[in-house]
Amino acid sequence: MSSRKVYGRFCEFGGSLKFFLIVILYLNIGVLFAQTSFVIDYVPENTKTTDFLYLSGSFNNWNPEDPNYRFTRNFDGTYELRDKLFKGSWISFKITRGSWDTVEVEKEGTPLTVRKHSFNLTTEEKIVIQVAGWADTLSLRDKQKKVTIVLTEVPRNTPPNSSFYVCGNFNGWVPGDSRYKMKQLVSGIYQVEVPIYSEQLEYKFTRGNWLTVEGKSYGRPIPNRILSNKEIAMNIPVKNSITYWEDQSYGIFNPYTLILILTALQGFFLIFIINSNSNNNKWANQALSVLIFIISITLIARVVIYDRVIYTDYPKLSLLTDFVFFLYGPVFLIYIERLLQHSKKSFLNYWTHFMPFFLQLVIYISFSFNPTHTFIEQNLFQSLESPPYAVYEIIVLIALVFNIYYWFRIKGNINKYFKNIEINYSTDQNIKYLNVIMMVLGVCLVIWTVIVLADVYSSFSDDPINYTTNLLIDIVWVVFSVMVYLLGYFAIKQPEIFRMSVVEIEDSKPEVNRAQIDTDELNKQKQALHKKMTQEQIYLNPDLSLPELALKMDTSVHALSKTINTGYSKNFRDFVNHYRIQDFIQRAQDEKYKNQTYLAIALAVGFNSKSSFNRSFKKVTDKSPRKYFDDLRES
Repeated sequence: MSSRKVYGRFCEFGGSLKFFLIVILYLNIGVLFAQTSFVIDYVPENTKTTDFLYLSGSFNNWNPEDPNYRFTRNFDGTYELRDKLFKGSWISFKITRGSWDTVEVEKEGTPLTVRKHSFNLTTEEKIVIQVAGWADTLSLRDKQKKVTIVLTEVPRNTPPNSSFYVCGNFNGWVPGDSRYKMKQLVSGIYQVEVPIYSEQLEYKFTRGNWLTVEGKSYGRPIPNRILSNKEIAMNIPVKNSITYWEDQSYGIFNPYTLILILTALQGFFLIFIINSNSNNNKWANQALSVLIFIISITLIARVVIYDRVIYTDYPKLSLLTDFVFFLYGPVFLIYIERLLQHSKKSFLNYWTHFMPFFLQLVIYISFSFNPTHTFIEQNLFQSLESPPYAVYEIIVLIALVFNIYYWFRIKGNINKYFKNIEINYSTDQNIKYLNVIMMVLGVCLVIWTVIVLADVYSSFSDDPINYTTNLLIDIVWVVFSVMVYLLGYFAIKQPEIFRMSVVEIEDSKPEVNRAQIDTDELNKQKQALHKKMTQEQIYLNPDLSLPELALKMDTSVHALSKTINTGYSKNFRDFVNHYRIQDFIQRAQDEKYKNQTYLAIALAVGFNSKSSFNRSFKKVTDKSPRKYFDDLRES
């Protein structure tokens, strides 16, 4: 096929690609470099005029006394830090007076959660800050009950000479707070005391910043460690061990993500293969290309969010993985109808099927207006009290019901097609792979249902099962990716499935108000039909169809079908295969065929596959071929 024709094929579904690119750009418009000024217009009255104020945060590794981020005091008592350039879409920070002992706190002296700001514009921004209090002047920390945190084990790949910190709700989640740098007692044992400000203690271990926080083996975040009020009251050291660091784990390239990456790449390659072959299923393959493209883009988006740096700057990419919820079912339905019914309706004719997707898109775009750091928090701390997360849970539940509906609808179309094929064609059509695809989809839906039930249980229970839920989510994505491998397998092993010619299917509904066929006329037609089958041996044609046979008999399809159904109590396929089996038995006992295998003889008499032959032989003789001939020899 010429390159111009291939290009034309790609252009037919190129609109879908353009649409996805627009969505990606809109959801992830961010600023790689943002110029910002900071103004502190209020500080506590006891702040000395000689004190220097500093900006400490994720951009300078939480250095509390960085001269590059020192404020200048104005005559009016305000402080200003001008024209600082930040890389990324958002920052987290706090104000200090040169050390973590002099960090800002709440008015009553409790820790202030780190401040965060997202950059939405390329123009210069000004952030106005009020400092309520200083930790050293309120001295609330020294009055609090304390608990000892002990670290007994760290990962083997921990960089040498590393320092370990504890951060949590006791210090506003500052990852490199020197006040909570752990002290080494003996080799491999570290400890630190932390104050208690609330009923439970939430904390994590870091090596000084959020890029070096503890995590899972694949680089994903782990839930916060939680110490209950009861455990705190026991007043004993709390022992902990760290299994992995996020930056020292497999990261974005791990066995799980590699499966998804390879699947996505195979998907893009498969689109090229499908559209570069000459075939009779242009419209079906166009829909299949769109379907594979959606799967591949979704898998890529799933992989990208595994990288902490990418997710931190572009967390809204994670929304792309959800678009498959309301796209897969309708597009798969279009593919099935174009493949089996040879429909040539455009995607626009199915606009009602895509209404849920467009509604989801509107909702997600509204989420994208949230600041980047707010978006991350709402997804990281999953709670039904968070409006976006509550809406997300509802979307997931509706999407599950939506896809179950489409599964049964598509399965019904496939079953109806196979039933009609059995009535009108003498051999199997080579689309059994659809049953395999439906089975894989069914497994995905079952796992998805379990995930939803587990999530609902976790939302209303004190017994969290986040690990189980996350594991099931990873499993369902791997199973989901299997579909592309299956399509790739069949594209290579059975490429004719993408080049099937048009198959006209007769309506299999029973005829009503039609006169019953006369007995003499029926016998006459049976004799003519038997003569045609035995003398011309037209059953040897593996592609023999009911319309073709009706043409040879010079009769209508309906009349011939009634003759076969009434006169032989068989459908068309069983009728033709009966003659094939009789011919097979005769040839198998003929000396001139003794050097041929059963399969070779079966193919010679009109069967197109071993499975079709074995199934038909057992249906006619109630035995397998080997058993039949063994019994024949013994008798």
